[in-house]
Amino acid sequence: MTMIIRPPQYLIRLLLLALLGVSLAAGGEKPVEPLARFSEKEREQLLRGEPVFSYVNKSNQSGHGQASIIINAKTDVCFDIFRRLEDQHHYFPKKTKSDVIRREGNQVLLYNEFFIYIATVEYTSWYTIDKKNHRFDFEMDKSYPHNIDESAGYFVFERIDRDRTLLRYGATKLDVGVKVPEFIKEYVTSRDLPALTINVKRRIESGGKWTKEDK
Repeated sequence: MTMIIRPPQYLIRLLLLALLGVSLAAGGEKPVEPLARFSEKEREQLLRGEPVFSYVNKSNQSGHGQASIIINAKTDVCFDIFRRLEDQHHYFPKKTKSDVIRREGNQVLLYNEFFIYIATVEYTSWYTIDKKNHRFDFEMDKSYPHNIDESAGYFVFERIDRDRTLLRYGATKLDVGVKVPEFIKEYVTSRDLPALTINVKRRIESGGKWTKEDK
């Protein structure tokens, strides 16, 4: 007989910090040429196929963490592979379930489950899909069962040239219910957001076939 251990809520929330980035509410962004917003050093890093982490509008209350990476694929291809939201558990780090509950126009309600060490984290979020701008915005629906307080962000695919696309992934809100010093938030965010973009890059460049090793 298998015994299921359910850890206390505070432990689930602390463990979540080991995986997910934490940030404040998002602010507005002005559209610019994809690589022009980066420094020369950052552009070199991107061109090597490595992710770049930045803190957008860090000086004010709308600041948030963002990771960027270049994907060697057409923008439409990136969009079409990523829009299969039900496949996220095959390549998102630590994600174990990504079940579509329903679709309404350009919105998808997605059940998310992560297994982090000994704890399961679960919540349901709405994805709003903007096909014209190759953008996905997501936000937690608190009317469904959840064991975190807040989760929101975006994925944007921007055309660089015919065969290359810039992915930007931002975590605009994540409240796990535990007060955490700002420097710890930045550290966790700077580690985990880039890790997710690397997996998205691998998935898309493989034509949607690559899967992560952790299940």
